[in-house]
Amino acid sequence: SLNQFWQELKRRRVIHVITVYASAAFVIIELVNNLAEPLNLPATLPTIVVIVLAVGFPLAIVLSWLYDLTSGGVERTKPLSEIKEGEKPVVPNAWKIATYVSFVVIAGLVTLNIAGGGKQLRAGDIQSIVVLPFENYTGADTLEYFVEGMHSALITDMGQLSEWRVISHTSSKVFKDAGMSASEIASKLNVDAVVEASVMCLGDNICFQAKVIGSFPDEKQLWIGNYEEERSELINLYNLITKKIANEVKIKLTSREEKKLTQIRQHNPDLIEAIYKGKFYMDQLTPEGFKMGQKFYNDAIAIDPSNPLPYLGLAVAYSTAGHVSAVVPDAQDRSIAYAHQALALDSNLAEAYVVLAARLLYTDWDFAASERYLKRAMDLNPNLAIAHYHFGWFMMAGNNVDEAIAEFKRTIEIDPINPFYTYNLGGLYAWIGRYEEALTEARKSLELNPNYPPGLHVLGKAYAGLGRYDEAIEAHKKGLAISPGGEHRLGIAYALSGQRDKALEIAAGLEKINNKWATWGLSEIYAVLGENDKAIYWIEEAFKRRLDFVPWFNYNTYFEPLYDDPRFQEIIQRLNLPE
Repeated sequence: SLNQFWQELKRRRVIHVITVYASAAFVIIELVNNLAEPLNLPATLPTIVVIVLAVGFPLAIVLSWLYDLTSGGVERTKPLSEIKEGEKPVVPNAWKIATYVSFVVIAGLVTLNIAGGGKQLRAGDIQSIVVLPFENYTGADTLEYFVEGMHSALITDMGQLSEWRVISHTSSKVFKDAGMSASEIASKLNVDAVVEASVMCLGDNICFQAKVIGSFPDEKQLWIGNYEEERSELINLYNLITKKIANEVKIKLTSREEKKLTQIRQHNPDLIEAIYKGKFYMDQLTPEGFKMGQKFYNDAIAIDPSNPLPYLGLAVAYSTAGHVSAVVPDAQDRSIAYAHQALALDSNLAEAYVVLAARLLYTDWDFAASERYLKRAMDLNPNLAIAHYHFGWFMMAGNNVDEAIAEFKRTIEIDPINPFYTYNLGGLYAWIGRYEEALTEARKSLELNPNYPPGLHVLGKAYAGLGRYDEAIEAHKKGLAISPGGEHRLGIAYALSGQRDKALEIAAGLEKINNKWATWGLSEIYAVLGENDKAIYWIEEAFKRRLDFVPWFNYNTYFEPLYDDPRFQEIIQRLNLPE
């Protein structure tokens, strides 16, 4: 019967063995889990220990059934038939003590794990992370460009995982030498964890330390790793660290992400050095910087023409320059050529798809192709803020206002210290006539940079929309004093405030300039002044010259007087906007 079997288990001391074995196993597993990282033990060790203990468990049960540990040594346990009637099995005191102690240990460990469960890291606790600028402990300030390149590359690598939000390089680098604690930075960026990293040596080998600090509910080191790798293995080191951090903070990887992070990538170390130098100089957005950057990228291409990374770096640099700077007149054409070269060598480069998508969206007005490339880019790197920015404008072109706003808010989540994305959200609100919200976002952008001209112009546009014309004019004048350009915004403020002569004076100046961007300003000023024929003329000119923002004229509140004009609607129809 079941009762007899139970009594036999106790007689053969199987119950004692199970209790002691479970207690010992519990202690061993806890020790291994707590000591693996500090002692730099193999990452697979905890799993191996669990497997060994699991295999040993049934073996211990079988042996305890067959044999007994007595004062005379190991003896075969007598079968029940050999036990004399009335003879009671004697359990040695050592077994009793071991069993009682084991019960106490198990109860204590279980209690600690349950009671401390709220403080243990669980899947979902870490959903956002920032990689802080690397500390350069090499003793050579001349290597700062390389350390900066490593920082940017690791962020890009980590950004390819879909289960967490990774703060962009632009916002992260703001905290270099900021003198703030990890928890203060985490609070500022609204992230759950912080990665701190140091580069100790940079020669034939790279010595690198990374640690993850959690901020839930208190600051706590979650992981630390020390690495020394040959410089030729640097790109693989990024994958190794990304995967290790993801595993430590319990981020679930997709099968594609697992495969990508285990790929071995071979790159000539001299090529990587040339790329990091090229990026360092081109990020300065100066004519001299671009000249030096181009030289180093050309050096990288000469080292290995089949490597896509130099072409990608050039594509991104020229695309950025084409949008925010006039340092290179033909920057956009160059960016497209380099993006195509990069993708011909590697079809999984998110940034290259973004470069092509931007051209298709704003210049070619090929909305279907742009959408396809942007979705591909966001699939490859969900944490690429610029991809969400362009996709937001794509959604707006189809009058999907809520979706556009959601994409713009996503850019701010990824790159919260960059005033560009905050100003951009404010600009959209102002574009569609939501002036209170525009005012809020404009002020946020100016908190990040008080002398940021785009933020000042959105501030002025919001004030004008709210009827606060003096403040609008003041904001626009301040923006123009810092950086000339966009004079039409001041002209619109004059027009809305009833200062028609001043508005027309600015319009006359724009007509003399008569470039692509002047067509935008002239069409808005004349529409606000009620000069519909002139407004239509300049809208037509903007269309002919492929002004970037023509596809969104249909949602521009300044053009409301033209919405019912057949000439305006005919121009909009020609765009074949997405639905």
